[in-house]
Amino acid sequence: MAADTTPLTFETPRVIGVLDAEVDPDGNIPLPLLLSGIEVVIPLWPEPAKDPGEIDTLTVRFEQPGQVPVIIINTYTSVDLRPEFIIRIGPEHLRNNGAGELWYELENSAGNTSKSFKRRLTIDHTPVPENLKEAGFTHANLWGYLNCATIPPLWDGVKVDIPALPEFRAGDRCEVLWRGFSTLNGSGSEISGARKVVIRASLSDQDIREGYSLVIEPYDIHIKPMVDNDSATVIYRVFRGAKLVGTSKVALVKIDRIISGNDLPCGP
Repeated sequence: MAADTTPLTFETPRVIGVLDAEVDPDGNIPLPLLLSGIEVVIPLWPEPAKDPGEIDTLTVRFEQPGQVPVIIINTYTSVDLRPEFIIRIGPEHLRNNGAGELWYELENSAGNTSKSFKRRLTIDHTPVPENLKEAGFTHANLWGYLNCATIPPLWDGVKVDIPALPEFRAGDRCEVLWRGFSTLNGSGSEISGARKVVIRASLSDQDIREGYSLVIEPYDIHIKPMVDNDSATVIYRVFRGAKLVGTSKVALVKIDRIISGNDLPCGP
């Protein structure tokens, strides 16, 4: 029986550091990768060259409107086989903002050509803002303290308010980082065990318009380590796919669980 010469259609190529298309259909390339280049992962194809004289030709293509197409050609014999191949596209091909398409083609020794589905990639060198409005602490007093008089009490958790985010889009991701310090000004050595990251995987339209709130808990791990004239900071970062698109200013709250005249801190 003659061999099947029907062309194959491969899955879209994967780019290291870019989220999968199901998560980020636009394929936003993080800025560090735009500056260093990207690595395209091509898995070994079915029925690769195995016999002497057989050669498979792999062509990786990236096309962006108005730009010179990227064409990278490699040939492989049986001695080159491996589970996957890494093809690098240098930063000189990633200088122009806009969307493009990445795919690959494979020609086997019989001259049959197969192709992958195309992967959309988005290039954007816009500088990342690092001065987004800082988060707020709903229950801190006028002097910026959370203490034994705070209502609701600290052991119920600390409420953090993320402001409206009009510069961003529904579907972006927001990551909030809480850090504890044994000083009043959020400096010095971090109380590493108190650290917490809270991720909102997909901002809603309402989140964008109005902001949203979250609670840092449980108390024993993330709040109790701060006792006497200590503090915590919050920074939030917004991502579009794997690409960082905004970072907030640092928000500071002071934490003091000592009542004047008492030796022991309040709280469980």
